[in-house]
Amino acid sequence: MIRSRKPVLAAGAVAASALALVLAAPDASAYVTSVSISSGSLGNGYGTNCSYTVTVNGSPNEYIWLYDSSSSTFSPQQVSLGSGGTATSSWTPTSTGTHYVQAWSYNGSQWATVQVGTGINLGSACLVS
Repeated sequence: MIRSRKPVLAAGAVAASALALVLAAPDASAYVTSVSISSGSLGNGYGTNCSYTVTVNGSPNEYIWLYDSSSSTFSPQQVSLGSGGTATSSWTPTSTGTHYVQAWSYNGSQWATVQVGTGINLGSACLVS
């Protein structure tokens, strides 16, 4: 009895084609596209013990966690980007030096790098030395 190999070869060709399509597909876009920190200080940039608004943009309804490489606080630390793909949080650095403020999700992250000096909180502004 002679069996044909055509069905096996056809199935292999279909599987190879499907694999090629998956590998050639473009990468999914990042779920966090940008992180920015508002200014609002008098002097040199950002100051300790003064609050700044962190704005995160990305895919709508994505949950984001905020982190800092140095000591600081966020209020809130976890945000949802909502239907418009934007959220804000209040960031208060508590140490001087270079801070890497990161917005992180399971699907990607972005960060902002800022220098923080000694701040004197004047209420509506921050004097930074």
